[in-house]
Amino acid sequence: MDFTPFKDATGSRTIDNLTLENQGERLSIYGSLQITLDQQGLHYAKQLQQLLNEMVDYLEQQTLPEKLTPPEDAEEVDNPFWQKKP
Repeated sequence: MDFTPFKDATGSRTIDNLTLENQGERLSIYGSLQITLDQQGLHYAKQLQQLLNEMVDYLEQQTLPEKLTPPEDAEEVDNPFWQKKP
């Protein structure tokens, strides 16, 4: 499947266990990727470099605000994995 950063709202691309996912005006990167000192590591590094270059090229062609504000329907939720200290 072809993936272009910021092209659509639901496209994603996975490199090993690292996922890049379009989300409207945002692109999320999550997971992990080990770049090893071998041909596979070089292959992964080149894939990541290509996607990062595409992101930077696209962003440089836009008129960008200083910072995006969260959407009005965004809801902040507590992190269930973080415990408050008494």
